[in-house]
Amino acid sequence: MNIKDLLEKYKFSEEEKSFINQANTAVTADMNQSRIVSELILGKRIEEVANNIIKSNEKLADSNKRYSKGLLWLTAALVFVGLIQIIIQFLE
Repeated sequence: MNIKDLLEKYKFSEEEKSFINQANTAVTADMNQSRIVSELILGKRIEEVANNIIKSNEKLADSNKRYSKGLLWLTAALVFVGLIQIIIQFLE
């Protein structure tokens, strides 16, 4: 896989591509360019993973809200049934 393939695969912005090309200097051009590409890929992967964690946490929070509302309704229903039983006991 060459640099061009990596640039396409990870969809670098024009600024990032320019930065990579600027790293292509005299003696250590290949090493320097490879290091910068690796660091940019790592940064993009970390950002992607962080975004996935955020989305997952948002889904979890929504699920917890629905669960809490369900428990609230069930608790209210139990209290209501209990009150009905108390009222029926007093009426007898």
